[in-house]
Amino acid sequence: MSAYTRPILRYGLIMPAMFNCLLLGGVVAGVSKLGAVRAEKEELYKEQTQRLAAMKKLEEVLAPKRKTFQDQKALLKADPGHLFTRILDALLPKYKEIELERSGLVFPLDRGRLGRQVKTDLARVKSSFQGGLGPMQEALLQVESLMPQAVLEELKITRKTDQLLNQREFLVMEMTHTCWKAAEEKK
Repeated sequence: MSAYTRPILRYGLIMPAMFNCLLLGGVVAGVSKLGAVRAEKEELYKEQTQRLAAMKKLEEVLAPKRKTFQDQKALLKADPGHLFTRILDALLPKYKEIELERSGLVFPLDRGRLGRQVKTDLARVKSSFQGGLGPMQEALLQVESLMPQAVLEELKITRKTDQLLNQREFLVMEMTHTCWKAAEEKK
């Protein structure tokens, strides 16, 4: 090779070929990096659309229950003693005195066994009824289903002995409920 062709080969063919190879390597690396970023972003987008679809389905399930939930929140914030009395007053007119009669309703001031362990506002309600077993069970069911915060602390059922001895299911039921009140939300 002559002194004239060597620089032409070196600077005319080899250097541009090396530059083109470096440029091609940089482009391939950049395309692969962009492909990885795109795949990651597509995966995140796919997860987000799945999450939004799941939230939409969940909202469809929860939307009809939202009114009931708001009613339950209002019940939990109401005065438990007043609510307890209101439930019983709505139930008792359904029955004759011989079927179910409220013989006592007292709001003890002490916190009771359960109340000492709970650090929230609560009310204790001690009520007594006399009558048949079925109406008493319905009264207990009404109170416990309409007051989710009511916990039966004590229950005592005895047979009535001084009147109506020929009635087999004439009973006296004494029960004590501890009803807690939901704490106010701090704003």
